[in-house]
Amino acid sequence: MRNYSRRYAIVLLLAAQFLWGCAPRADMEQMQANQFQMRGMVASDRQQMEKFDLRLSRLEDRIQEIQHGGGDKLDSRLGALDDRISKLEAAVSALQTGAAAAPGVLPPEAPAPGAAPTEIAAAPATTAAPVVEAPPRWRTDLSREIESGSKASGPGLKIYRQGLEALKNGNYAGAIEKFGAFQKKNPKSPLTEPAEYFSANAFYELGKYDQSILQFNDLVMRFPKGRFASAALLREAQAFVQLKDKIDARLTLQKLLADHADAPEASAANTMLRNLERD
Repeated sequence: MRNYSRRYAIVLLLAAQFLWGCAPRADMEQMQANQFQMRGMVASDRQQMEKFDLRLSRLEDRIQEIQHGGGDKLDSRLGALDDRISKLEAAVSALQTGAAAAPGVLPPEAPAPGAAPTEIAAAPATTAAPVVEAPPRWRTDLSREIESGSKASGPGLKIYRQGLEALKNGNYAGAIEKFGAFQKKNPKSPLTEPAEYFSANAFYELGKYDQSILQFNDLVMRFPKGRFASAALLREAQAFVQLKDKIDARLTLQKLLADHADAPEASAANTMLRNLERD
């Protein structure tokens, strides 16, 4: 009985192969094309899912960055933004109403026969106001830090001073190296705050804006009420502008104004915000 079943299976297999071989060539090509199309659709769907996962991850990171100032502060900032939007909408509506009610401009009169044509003065060209960057405060802070360095004491002071001198002389890469070595060996030193602040500014001066943003953000997270917090936020916003990231620049400036409204950098932050909103 077992041999009979095996023979029957062999016969069915041969019949299937025969039928497959007898199938029209056009049908086989169509089946292969359909399979190829299905594989392409599966690959496309997988690629879209990977993109969605990446976007979701970026959104979660953005939300965490926004919320690092605290939920209450975020709510107050959102409320302030809503008020500002309402005021802007009212102002735009008033301008539109005034423009509609204004009389039309009469065309210029034609010159008398034989008279020389009058020249029409060209309207001065208007250009968009550039984003204003305040003079970097870190240079003044650097001079003060060097002057007060003679009174400081503690481990790693020598390499910290070397970093200050390198930064003063425009050796930004050397300053980053010295400050990094100091922070690694002395993570609990009170000088780690200025070391990170000056190192972040050195990255900025080298045009490495991504790395400067990371250090400025870390500095504000670790020392939210520190003596360099407001300056770090302003400089971080300027780095975002350099990277054409106006959304994060605005969020950083809004945090500066919410947390350090009385800081010297508040005026420059307001100016930058107005310029960014104008673009």
